[in-house]
Amino acid sequence: MIASVVLLLTILSSCSNKDYFEDSGKHDPRFKGNMMAYLDSKAQHPEDPFDTLVQIIRYAGMEELFKNEKITFFAPPDPTFEKALVNLNLNLYTLGKDTIQSYKDVKPEVYRRLLSEYIVEGDFGLIDFKQVDTAAKYAFGGQIFQTYNEEQAINVGVVFHDLKNGDATIKYGGPRQLMVSYVPDFTNPTQNWISTFVASSNIQPDNGRVHVLNYRRHTFGYMGARFTALAMELGIDYHTK
Repeated sequence: MIASVVLLLTILSSCSNKDYFEDSGKHDPRFKGNMMAYLDSKAQHPEDPFDTLVQIIRYAGMEELFKNEKITFFAPPDPTFEKALVNLNLNLYTLGKDTIQSYKDVKPEVYRRLLSEYIVEGDFGLIDFKQVDTAAKYAFGGQIFQTYNEEQAINVGVVFHDLKNGDATIKYGGPRQLMVSYVPDFTNPTQNWISTFVASSNIQPDNGRVHVLNYRRHTFGYMGARFTALAMELGIDYHTK
């Protein structure tokens, strides 16, 4: 997966505790091993590509956290990192600066800060989260969680999709799906969310829970601009091996 990143850079439903769900159906949720071992085991999986993710966890110095702490991790798959890195290169190119050739040209602190925003303390499954409806946040507002980046919290909630029954629509009668939202302004905590859905939920290694994000509408850092801004603020280490 790293090879594909370099190529891109160079060219400028309700779930029970017994199962987890993803696009391909129902699966055994339990993994005998810690969270880092689980991610490593899926590093070459065609549906949940984590090869880049596990390399970045280690590069950021976060491996022990994923091995030993009781956490819930909203895992961003590899394509979300690719999009962030490509966005950075586009900005560097526009500014007339050298583009990067590797994810390691970005300082580890950038990944550490932003990856921490996908982690909350404790073990939370789908049934532990409150309902969220972005059209009715006053009634169904999800829940704010402090992340491992102490300067940033996220909102997590369960979307109750509507159910189509012939010509009728049953409100909140359909499948349930986790939604994770970046909240830009704590003084207006219900405004301007940047949200993404979970594609696979309730995966249970020994030390917590993994919910895999849907990569199609998500960029690492919640916005490509955030990753780019932080990377440029902390400085680029060009051609790091």
